[in-house]
Amino acid sequence: MSRQTVRQSLGVVILAILAGSAIYGGGFFGVRDRLPPPAAQTKESPFSPVSQSASAEAPESVRRSQPYWVPVERFEGTGSQTTGDLSIDSRALQWRVNWRCEAGPFRIQPQRPSGEDEGHTLADADTCPGKGTGLSVAPGDFRLDVRAEGRWEAVVEQQVDVPLVEPPTAEMTSVDSRIVASGRFYGVDEEGEGSVELYRQKDGSIDLRLDRFYATPNVDLEIRFSELERPKSTEQVAEAPHKDIVFLKATTGSMNYRIPPGALGDRVRSVVIWCDITQNAYAAATLRG
Repeated sequence: MSRQTVRQSLGVVILAILAGSAIYGGGFFGVRDRLPPPAAQTKESPFSPVSQSASAEAPESVRRSQPYWVPVERFEGTGSQTTGDLSIDSRALQWRVNWRCEAGPFRIQPQRPSGEDEGHTLADADTCPGKGTGLSVAPGDFRLDVRAEGRWEAVVEQQVDVPLVEPPTAEMTSVDSRIVASGRFYGVDEEGEGSVELYRQKDGSIDLRLDRFYATPNVDLEIRFSELERPKSTEQVAEAPHKDIVFLKATTGSMNYRIPPGALGDRVRSVVIWCDITQNAYAAATLRG
């Protein structure tokens, strides 16, 4: 075999490896979800779920969620100062500072607790009032070095793709609360797992809980109430009477939602996970009283 042939063959192999890596890393065609990396194939998730409570459940799923933002810290003040500490999880995809200023020039520089500048600026405004967003991908512990002349505020959030775990609300566990309907998810056009429960409170309001839930990730998936008892296709869901209720907070985990008044009518028979962008019914759950 000639050297030129070897070089050409090697080039084809390298291009194939790069293409495969791009497809897997980008999650195209659901490859990343169907073929998780070795660490994600263990029985226990290598990622802790993001929880809104100290009494979080154990990790529920090794599957990734559609990335979503969770709060970290909120700071506000007048004039120049260095904020208290904030901590960015090592598994965060990125983090951001949503800032607002009222007067004079304004600048935010992230610092390590040692006082060393991180090397990039999160906010830099010549004049205020103004507002903006600064992004970073560096994990770890930080403080914000704020240079300002007037009042300001800075809200720090991190973006993650681990399961979101919320414990049942106090209203759900109250003696005055009762489950009026429940069901288990199944796939329609995409994957769907877990359960849904609807709680009626003493004042007549309705709370919805998704438990150990998973739907194939995509942006802006929403919960839809349908009059179909067991939807089997997108066409059925699109044609049947329905009500769009709320956007999903995350596509995997356990989470709670307050249902708008009057949304749960007598004819609601199922819950559908719907994507308005692609006009697809991802998953559905038949409700049983």
